[in-house]
Order: sequence, then structure tokens, then C-alpha cells
Amino acid sequence: MHAALFGLPEDRPPLPTALDELLQATYTARDGDQQQAVLDQLSDQLRNAAEILEWARNHANWRSLPPDTWEWLRDATDTARLLADGLDSISPTFATPVPSASNTNANANAPSQPSAAPSPLPPGPSASPGLAACRR
Repeated sequence: MHAALFGLPEDRPPLPTALDELLQATYTARDGDQQQAVLDQLSDQLRNAAEILEWARNHANWRSLPPDTWEWLRDATDTARLLADGLDSISPTFATPVPSASNTNANANAPSQPSAAPSPLPPGPSASPGLAACRR
């Protein structure tokens, strides 16, 4: 209450950790900081999923399950980690202010300055044979 009266930032409740609740949070994440926080939380959840997949992979090995089971779990673990790393790379861009139309028009008459080349986006998940078998 005091934060709102004095124009200070209000404490936001923590984001949910359950994926279904995190999905619900996407419907209310309006500003860039909130959107970045949702993506950061998703990245954390993907890392947790990778740990669970690695656990399952170890158990598949210990139980002498078919090799394709272990390979599929290995590919899924790698893909989950790749997705998490990719989200870590791109989520800060959501917190970057988007120039408004009035700023764009005002800057159109300003002398242009060389801009740094944008960093490339991380590679997307590859279609591995192990994961492709899952989709059939």
C-alpha cells in the first residue's frame, strides 16, 4: 500500500513453479519484466525436467532397459538443456523497452550512428532420431 502511495515499485508475488500455474501467469504478464520473469522461470523448469530425464536415463541403464530407451532419454535431456540455455539467451530481450512510434519519428532526422550487429539467436533444438521416434 505504501509503495503505491509514494510511487515506489510494488512487490510482485513470486511466480508459480508448477507449469500449469506458470501457463496461467502468461495471461497476466503484461510488461516486459513480467514476461522475462515467466521465461526465466520456464528455463528453470526445463533444467529441472532435464534432471528428471537424466534420473530416468540412469535408471534405464541400471535396469538394462533397451538401448533405444536410454538413447531417447539422452536426446530428451540434451534438448531440454538446449531449450533452457536458449531461453536464458533471449529472455532479457523481453525486458528491453520497445521504441514508441513518436521516438522512432523523432530519431529519423537524427544523424545515424553505426550500430553493433545483433548477436545471433541460439540454435533451435535439432530433430534427433531418438526424439523423432517419440513423435510417431
